[in-house]
This record gives sequence, C-alpha cells and structure tokens, in this order.
Amino acid sequence: MNVDYEKVFDLAINQNASDIHYQSDRRPVIRVSGKLYEVEDAPIFKMQQGDEDFIKLLNEKSQVEFREKGSTDFAFAYKKDFRFRANLYRQQHGLSLSLRLVRNNILNFEQLGLPNIFLDIAENYRQGFFLFVGPTGHGKSTSLASILNHINSTREEHIITIEDPIEYIIDNKKSIIEQREVGEHTSTFDEALRGAMRQDPDVIMIGEMRDHETMQAAITLAETGHLVFSTLHTNNSVQTLDRIIDAFPEQKQKQIRQQLSGAPTGIISQRLVPGVDGKLVFAYEQLMANDAVRNIIRSEKTEQIYNALQSGENTEMVRLEQCLVKLAKDGKITREVASAYAINRQLIDVFFDQ
Repeated sequence: MNVDYEKVFDLAINQNASDIHYQSDRRPVIRVSGKLYEVEDAPIFKMQQGDEDFIKLLNEKSQVEFREKGSTDFAFAYKKDFRFRANLYRQQHGLSLSLRLVRNNILNFEQLGLPNIFLDIAENYRQGFFLFVGPTGHGKSTSLASILNHINSTREEHIITIEDPIEYIIDNKKSIIEQREVGEHTSTFDEALRGAMRQDPDVIMIGEMRDHETMQAAITLAETGHLVFSTLHTNNSVQTLDRIIDAFPEQKQKQIRQQLSGAPTGIISQRLVPGVDGKLVFAYEQLMANDAVRNIIRSEKTEQIYNALQSGENTEMVRLEQCLVKLAKDGKITREVASAYAINRQLIDVFFDQ
C-alpha cells in the first residue's frame, strides 16, 4: 500500500470515519457521521486495471473476478487494529473503490448504544434464527460482531462464521470460533452451511443470505437446535419475512412458513440516524416471534404483523417509528430526522400524540 493511501487511511481512522470513496480522476472522499467530506490535500485517484496499485491491492482470485464481472469484494488488514472491507468496480469514468473501515476492537452493547434485546439474544438463546436487516452502512456487521464476541467471552460454544469477506477478526476466548471466507476457504455459502452440519456447531453466523439454498440451510439449522445469525438488505420485519418466503418456489413456500414459525425467530431492523450532537444514533425495529406472530406467518398474512408491532402493550415488538419518536422526545434526534428515517411518516405524528 503506497504512502498516499496510508495518509487517507490514517485520516479516516483519526476522524472516526465509516467509509472512504475513491473515484477515477477525483480526490478521495470520507464519510464521517453520515456526511461526505473531500480530502482536499490528497492526490487524484488514478488506478487502472492491471497497474501496480491494482495488482498489489487484489489477489489473483479477486483479479479474475474483476475481469469477469466488473467488480469484486475483498478485505485487507491495516496496521494492528484495523481492517477494510472493500469493493472495486468499473463505472462510467473509470474505476471506483469503496472501503468500509472495520475496527478490530469490537465494542460492547453499551458502547454501541444497542437496546437490551441484543444482550438477551446473546445470553439467553441456545437455538433460533435471528436476522439483522437494514440498508448498507447501518451497522449490521458491527451488531453481529458484538453479539458473537459476547457469546465468545461468556459461553463455551463452537462458533462458525461464513463471510464474504471476513470482516471482524475474533479470537477464541471461552468459545471456539472458526471464520470461513467464501472463495478462500469454501466455494459458496450453501456449501459451507452443508459442511457446518457435520462440524458440531452451536452458533453459526452467515454474513449474508443471497439465495434460497442458503436460506433453507439456515432455517433448517435453526429448526434443528442451532443458534443462527444472518443479515439481509431489507427495510423492516414484514419485508424480511416476505423476501425469504418469496425466494422459494411456490410449492415450497408453505413448508418454509411452517419452519419459520417453528423455530424461535427474531428480526432486528436497524438504522444509524443523525443525532442532535452530530453523531450517529442507533434506531431499530424489533420483532420477536411469539405465538400470535407465528400464527400470522403460518396463515400467509404477514401484513398483519404491522398491527402487532404497533401494540404498545407488547414488549417483544418495537416499531421503527416508535423508536424514532422516543429518540426525538428524549432530545437525541430532531422530529425532522425522525420523519426522514420513518418507513411510514404518518405514524410519526400518531406516536408523537400518544
């Protein structure tokens, strides 16, 4: 890595940036607390396919993938305590490189400002299917790493992660943890999951569920006594359930509904929203499947889950809009931010009036 990259990396670390963006013939841009800032004294990004920086940055597998697909995901370590999750891709004016900064020092739930449900899941569940969903860049991987690190520190379990690429490096503590990277240690998520069934796991983390084969394996593992975590790029609980079910052929959807309603299931939809102090604040929607939700899943009426989520009497349910309004009433975010990040903006007014 040449000195020009290192200067920008160090700046991003010192400014607590989440991302760095390089575009051909432009200066790099860093994202801090959700806002983009050009690094004015950095050199113009000039990387081209096949040049020295390109070859140093990508291993042979990633170079082949880039030539074939026009983009590639990879990760690399930087100094002692940091890693970057990267995507290099072609665009209209040349190459672009997006880097997500990952700190190897995994923060705990309190430091991250996570709600009590995270501690509950990490300490009190030995079986189940738990999904962390939301847009890219809103902390799903960090939340999962915090949960796995807590389990690793407090329980004696065999933990297997399947990632593309590996993000947070987690060393053995009380648990045994084995991290596998798709393309490096296994050919596909599905292949790794089928292998995991023969590896005596207690906890399995799947970096992302990309096809129905992976979803099927994950649900089956949860149903058969394992604790399974994964992520999806969906907006809320109902959309997540529909996305999973719709990924399967029609003749298998009834079976998947039965399996989803059988194992303990939880969905956390999370957002990092701008706070009044300029820092990002954690907002979330929480769905922990109880008997009523399981019946709704089986009856093919997932839209009714919204009614359950809006019930203030049910502590297992938190609607995103409820959380945003509470943050606004507590003075952590503005009402305008609450409305901007709500899925149903009309509910912001409803909850403010309650």
